[in-house]
Amino acid sequence: MAGPAVGAADGRQGAPLLSSSTDRVGSRSLIKLLLTLACVAALVSLPSAYRYWRRTPTAALPDGRVRLAILSDTHIAGPEYPLNGENGALDNASITKTQQRLFRVVAALNAVSPAPQLALFGGDIVHNGLERLRSLGLNATGLAKLFSEPVNGYTIAGGILQELQMEKLFAWGNHDKLLQCGDPASSASRQLSAHLLRHYFHAAGVDYGSRDLGPHWKVVALNSMLGYTWDPADPRCNGLMSSYGEEQLRWLDGQLAEGKHTLIMMHFPLHTSVLGEVPTEAGWRDLRTVLTAHDNVRLVLSGHCHKGIDWQDLYAFPAFTVPSTRYSAQNFRILDLHPDGSFDTVDLDKNRGGSRCSDWWSYQGTPKFVAKWQPRDAGDCGSPAAGEEDTFPLSPVLSPSDIPSQDVFNPERSCQFVLARQVLQACAAGASQDCCDVVADQFYLSSSAPFSACFCQPSFWQQSVEYMQEWHGVQLAATLHHCFADFGKLIVFRGGPGTWCPAAA
Repeated sequence: MAGPAVGAADGRQGAPLLSSSTDRVGSRSLIKLLLTLACVAALVSLPSAYRYWRRTPTAALPDGRVRLAILSDTHIAGPEYPLNGENGALDNASITKTQQRLFRVVAALNAVSPAPQLALFGGDIVHNGLERLRSLGLNATGLAKLFSEPVNGYTIAGGILQELQMEKLFAWGNHDKLLQCGDPASSASRQLSAHLLRHYFHAAGVDYGSRDLGPHWKVVALNSMLGYTWDPADPRCNGLMSSYGEEQLRWLDGQLAEGKHTLIMMHFPLHTSVLGEVPTEAGWRDLRTVLTAHDNVRLVLSGHCHKGIDWQDLYAFPAFTVPSTRYSAQNFRILDLHPDGSFDTVDLDKNRGGSRCSDWWSYQGTPKFVAKWQPRDAGDCGSPAAGEEDTFPLSPVLSPSDIPSQDVFNPERSCQFVLARQVLQACAAGASQDCCDVVADQFYLSSSAPFSACFCQPSFWQQSVEYMQEWHGVQLAATLHHCFADFGKLIVFRGGPGTWCPAAA
């Protein structure tokens, strides 16, 4: 396996988790003690975009095949994180179980046979850990104080992940950063964040990086937060959007120019990436320009939404959002890459059709279903549960006052149109204040919204367009354009302004 090709900030592989003056054996003993205390409960003919996706995996790894473990949004909360600060009962329950669930994920991945060569992370490793640093000081003094703490979210996450018996590559998420638009003094600098992540996770290529996996494949981890939308001093700053910056885009162009089959991981899904972020006519204006200029992008993965989402044929290559281990200890995936550029997801069916939770599987030899849930951890999945959407009693949502609370309505599965049609009735007469307020809330670019960015999923968008036209005589795209232009609502949809959510052909 070739060494890492790193981005702007290199890390040190194998550096001690604690201070360099601490004996390594003593460090590991301390880590295991802390983990014991912290983790007590841890007892087709398809469209052209899919031409490289094999749906019938083989049991053993033949010569030249590469296996990856994919996981995202671990959201480890340490003792510094105040409870009951989340959005509703489901999130408040799940945040208390993140340590135990990551512990189980690591144990499960270590038992996979044949073993993965690389664990690829989609970001949000620690939940708001930089808020703790802000309380200590966003400077070298504050960082030294954080590093001296025996237990916090970073020491717990780093300790658990140190037990993962494979190489790691990280794409960082919004919870791994600290942004306050308009207030650089209250935001963590790129250098400060890199120092922190390198210290706790020994991450090479802290900002972004890649791994060459044998002669055929390259895996790239991008940073979704290096462009102007994550610059607190820029008037266009908006933490809901992803941007990559000229330096990283030029680097990515060079990585793809090597010609290897390439898998890309980033935290924010592609539909959040802004267009035209770099004022140039060269080949790195934005992420869209770079990726579409190369024909060797085989798969793009992301996190952030907390549910599994297949973006179908939205792009010229397959794109998937992976679910969060915060809600289920089975929300990791095993991916096999073939020398010819094809790949297969050996546990394709376990995520229940795009869910916040996954079934329990065994990975000894041929991966196989074991159970829907386990008594010690059934998951924090949501309501309605997967498969119960048709019978869920959701009344029409005609105004913001009709929006049900998250404790009542927080669907387990993503992009279920049978539920969304009740929300779309707010726009039965076209664009209005109520229509735009309801849609902006329910389709908000956040994991907490029930239909976050579902207007970019092709089948969901088509159902929505047909429903609005046939039942209400309303053109949905025109209505959403009015919400953006006349009511100032940020709603991402196919062919909409600003981000890479392509219009239907």
